[in-house]
Amino acid sequence: MRGTLALAFALALAACSTSDPQSTASAVTRAVYQDDPAAVAPYFDDALQAQVSRASVGVLSDRMHALGNYTGLTLLGMDTGKHEYTYRANFSKGTMDVVVRLDSNGRLAAYRASPG
Repeated sequence: MRGTLALAFALALAACSTSDPQSTASAVTRAVYQDDPAAVAPYFDDALQAQVSRASVGVLSDRMHALGNYTGLTLLGMDTGKHEYTYRANFSKGTMDVVVRLDSNGRLAAYRASPG
């Protein structure tokens, strides 16, 4: 009984520490839209943080602004085995597809945005 209780407690802790992929993807998309590389980088794992630049965020921000105001994400699909999630980023004048992959710590190991 004690072992079962300990296992249940460990699983509950693991579930609490796992980040919500949609909240993370939306926060990053909003930070990109606002052209704020400093707000984007903390969500990424170490390898991806090294790729964040003012120029790359600015280019994607300009593409997003061309689609109007950012209004949120809609889940399109997921591969839980790969921790990969595909969303539609909704804007007032169009959409983009956003694909994210999370590492074991809940940080983004991949973030791709492309025309919807």
